[in-house]
Amino acid sequence: MTGDIGCYTLGALPPLASLHTCLCMGAGIGQVHGMQKVRGTDARAVAVIGDSTFVHSGITGLVNIAYNNGGSTVVILDNGTTAMTGGQPHPGTGMTLSGEPGRRLDFEALVRAVGIENVAVVDPYDLEATEEALRQAIESPEPAVVIARRQCVLLSRERESPPEFDLEACTRCGRCISIGCPAISAVDDGGDRPFPQIDEEMCTGCMLCAQVCPVGALKAPAEQGEA
Repeated sequence: MTGDIGCYTLGALPPLASLHTCLCMGAGIGQVHGMQKVRGTDARAVAVIGDSTFVHSGITGLVNIAYNNGGSTVVILDNGTTAMTGGQPHPGTGMTLSGEPGRRLDFEALVRAVGIENVAVVDPYDLEATEEALRQAIESPEPAVVIARRQCVLLSRERESPPEFDLEACTRCGRCISIGCPAISAVDDGGDRPFPQIDEEMCTGCMLCAQVCPVGALKAPAEQGEA
């Protein structure tokens, strides 16, 4: 997993520990292309890049992949802002820096224009759809781009009710803790494994934890009421 400078660089740290390179803005795409060329098409490598960084210095790397018959997968993390430096707009937002409407850069059309036909757009809060899109992209011998589109939570400020937590049903498997959500902490009560605790003040109600829970100990409030 190659990357560069952005909020997603935090993915290099535990518990995710899923980013293996970080050089400079846009470098991840060039790195994944070089690795794939050296290691062959069977080598599975993925580049991740934010939307503003893609506009800044990632497009040329994608052109290189298409032009040189690469087979890499690139994931554009489109959160609709330049989040790492304070939330400024960029060409992909359709808003100029002065706050005036501008022509929005169409990422899907741009990716296809440089010669990459395998393009998927997913909501990263839908884990099943996201995993399926990534699996298809990685397994394809052709270059592929997955655009994970969801507005930055610091920009939208959207909040839903936190999940209901059934402590008795919880097996303490740690799946919910492993997603790295800042609202979920591991509580050690002296047992074999810690159990999760949700800070309702920090929780935005995205329900990612409920999607990964294998025993249904975490449920959306509506599901809990229907059970």
